[in-house]
Amino acid sequence: YMYINKDKFTKKEISITNKEIKQLNKEKKKVEIELDDLKNKYEDIENIKQVEDLKSNLSYTDISGSGIIIKLDAINEDTGNIANLIDYNKVLVNLINEVKINGGTFISINGQRMNQYSEIVLAGSHINVNSAAIAQPYEIKVIGDADKLYKYLDKESNYLRSIESNYPLKIKFKNDENITMNKINVPNKLKYIKGE
Repeated sequence: YMYINKDKFTKKEISITNKEIKQLNKEKKKVEIELDDLKNKYEDIENIKQVEDLKSNLSYTDISGSGIIIKLDAINEDTGNIANLIDYNKVLVNLINEVKINGGTFISINGQRMNQYSEIVLAGSHINVNSAAIAQPYEIKVIGDADKLYKYLDKESNYLRSIESNYPLKIKFKNDENITMNKINVPNKLKYIKGE
């Protein structure tokens, strides 16, 4: 009689355990589905962020932030047009590379956003940036690590000092907490010559 009762009790325990296992498996499947949904959502957020970052880097979006503003101009009115001097000595190109290396993330010259397809070229008596004519004074806006940029320009930049000592140019710069840059006006389309 004791063994019969024990057997019933064991069967009942097994039945209850099996029901609990089924319930736990159902809950496990729900959690796995939720986890997959979260992974997909997270991947979507990461993809969206990558696309937005790419659009910003290519200058397809307006952007604002803190950084520095650099003004480059002739030392006086007698100097006249400095476009030839600037182009021949690659002053703007070198200056942009300097600030990019030292904390600059987004850069514009006289309102023209810079990206990896931008060109700075002499066109007659003026300089073109992104195929748009710009004239002196040249205002370079840089969004990035403002403290690092200012420290570099104020104390560590031998290049700025060499510009001022070797050319009839003056350079001023200041921190700015609220720099705004508009998206690029010219679409970046890579064109190539078609073969025959």
